[in-house]
Order: sequence, then structure tokens, then C-alpha cells
Amino acid sequence: MNDFLDEDDIQGLRKRDPKVYEIVFKKYYPKLVVFVCRQVGDQDVAKDVVQDIFFKLFENSYSLPDGFNLKSWLYKVARNATVDYLRHLQVVDHHKFLMGEAMLVSEEMDEEIDEDVYNRVNRAIESLPEQCRLIIKLNVIEGKKYLEIAEELDISINTIRTQVSRGYKKLREILSSEVNTLVLWLAFGKRKSK
Repeated sequence: MNDFLDEDDIQGLRKRDPKVYEIVFKKYYPKLVVFVCRQVGDQDVAKDVVQDIFFKLFENSYSLPDGFNLKSWLYKVARNATVDYLRHLQVVDHHKFLMGEAMLVSEEMDEEIDEDVYNRVNRAIESLPEQCRLIIKLNVIEGKKYLEIAEELDISINTIRTQVSRGYKKLREILSSEVNTLVLWLAFGKRKSK
């Protein structure tokens, strides 16, 4: 199969023909994993990203245009997904840095966690919309990875990323009036890990 699909191949993708998808998958999956892995530095993450790309191809297959350039589309989507992932990492790294600072501050605090602090953080989490609350609990409290949550809830990893981002933003807004939101988060994390 060349990079420009003939009309029969495009029709096969539109009809979600398993044989056509198998050919496309076998040809491009390994190459895309290598491409994404070079950018993100983690083969498991690369595999997850590429699986999402093929799922997106399947989701959009009914509306593929005539003269569809599959290779160009796959690499464009891979590049965009990689950029999104790297942006997400920057946010995560920033949160880790802030948590480290909170740990330094909290060393001076009593090891016993104030019940009121725990209750305030817990109420903030419980105030999130249902799906967001569930995803935050699975990720933050249970320590599950995005892929595990996506499989458990049968939703895409991109939905997980979006909900986690929205959840953190909302929690920061809710807890912004607290003296030290970071210490509250740290306290909540210690309490729940016991």
C-alpha cells in the first residue's frame, strides 16, 4: 500500500474494513511508535499515543476525503499528540516541583494531619463534576495511570488528560483561599496513602 491510498482503500477505511485497517496498522504502527518515542523518550507512552491515533483514524473514517494522504495525516496527528503530551508533562513537572516545595514547608508542621484540613480537601474533590471527580480519585488517590483509567472507564486517554487538567484547575480555584493549598494537597495525599 503506498502513501496515497487508492479509492478502493479509502472506501475500505470508510467502511471500516478490518483487512484494510490491518494492512494500514501493520505498515504504520511500528514507524509511528519510533517517531513518537524519539520525541517523548518512552516507548510505552509512544505505544499509547499511536494506539490513540489509530482509534482516531477509525472514529473519523466515515468522513475521509477523496485523495486522502494517509501517511501525511498519521504523522501530523502523531506530531500534534506528541506536542500535547509534552505540554502535559510540563504541567506535571510543575506540579511535582510545587509538591516538593510543599514537602519542605510541611517538614516544619506537626506530622499529625488536622482533620479539618483533610475535610476541606475532600470536600473540594467531592464538589467536582462526577466524571472529573472519579478520574481525579483514580489518578491521584489510587495512583492509576491514564491508560489504566481509560481502559477501566472505557474512554480515551485524551479525555482522561482533559479531565485531570480541568480537575486540578478547579481544585486550585476552590482551595485558593486556603493559607497554603500545596500543604493541603500534601496532607491529603499522605492521609489517603495510609
